[in-house]
Amino acid sequence: MIRRVAWLAAGAVAIGAIAAAPQAWSQPAGSGSAEAEGTGSAAGTGSAAGTGSAAGSGSAAGSGSAAGSGSAAGSAAGSGTGSGADPAPGPVLKLPVEVGAPEVNAAASPTVVNLGAHFTLYVTATFQPGVEVNLREPLDLGPAFEIRRRVSEDRRSADGRTTREWQLDVMPWELGDLRIAPIAVTFTAFGHAGQLETNAVPLKIVGVLGDGGTAADDPAMLRGLATPARLTTRDWLWIWLATAAAAAAGVVVAALWAHGRRNRRALRLVGGAIAPPRRIDMTGARALERLLAIERSGALDRDAERKAGYAAMVEVIREYLAARYRIATLDLTSLELLEQLGMHAPATEVELVSGWLDGCDLVKYGGQRATPAEAGKALDDARAVIVTTTTESRGARSGAAREVA
Repeated sequence: MIRRVAWLAAGAVAIGAIAAAPQAWSQPAGSGSAEAEGTGSAAGTGSAAGTGSAAGSGSAAGSGSAAGSGSAAGSAAGSGTGSGADPAPGPVLKLPVEVGAPEVNAAASPTVVNLGAHFTLYVTATFQPGVEVNLREPLDLGPAFEIRRRVSEDRRSADGRTTREWQLDVMPWELGDLRIAPIAVTFTAFGHAGQLETNAVPLKIVGVLGDGGTAADDPAMLRGLATPARLTTRDWLWIWLATAAAAAAGVVVAALWAHGRRNRRALRLVGGAIAPPRRIDMTGARALERLLAIERSGALDRDAERKAGYAAMVEVIREYLAARYRIATLDLTSLELLEQLGMHAPATEVELVSGWLDGCDLVKYGGQRATPAEAGKALDDARAVIVTTTTESRGARSGAAREVA
């Protein structure tokens, strides 16, 4: 009987412990509990349960109780412990973005502007080191204003702060009292981005007819209708005509001067004894120049040098004929020269050259003594040979070309 009572008491204690276990696990962190029950008339048993959890703290608690009836006594004891530890993190310091916010301002110069004129809008931002500022894009001042150009510059002050100034060239397109809306300035400070707005900028835009258009609206300030006025314009027609006439006159004068110069040169080359030709080519001009040099040397005027002067004239004519008709005349006698010339030149030219060579050969080889007058006539005849052959040979070549065509 006593053993049965003891077993019943032990079972009751175990059931109480099992029932108390879920309550112990559900206790707040840092607490523990234990319960025990015992019954019996002769003996008692005890049990204890304890739980513990900690988050920076620990505690333990235990309790026990026994109850019995009969001739014996029962007892029970229970205890429980619990402990725990977890290091707590330090405090985090957060700085607000307003700590690095720049100081912004906007102003215009001038504040009274004519319609369509220009004024400058100044936007400034003063900021600490480590802060970046800029204008929000796209920058639009509204339909009444047009931004023509924008520049910026930075200025560093003695306290280490930087002032950035934007200068905007603006043109107004509306009349009246206007206001430029606050301009947004963006910035970044301590890894955070923010935005500020400047103050509004008042402006007064006036027209060219008066302040606010009152002059245009007041009939007393307007002029009456005027009669049509004749407008004078600059007419360049006569200036162009005068310039063209002057240019034409200049061309004519230049042509006459060139023609007269050629005539004077031809007259100088032929010595005035014969009519100067209209045109002398380079071959004829070279031969006439050499004859003129012989005349100026005075060899034909001096008896001792007259024969040498005749020889020089004959050499000039021979070289001229060789160049004119493209024949070799260096080693030919006068008769042989005339035979070669007859195959290339007209008969009139051959007859003219033959008569001149015969007269010169009498002085060179026949021993005839010529007077200064006869020598001068021989010089003029040599010039006539050159001029005649130049003119006639050109005409003959032209006729031959026409026949070929």
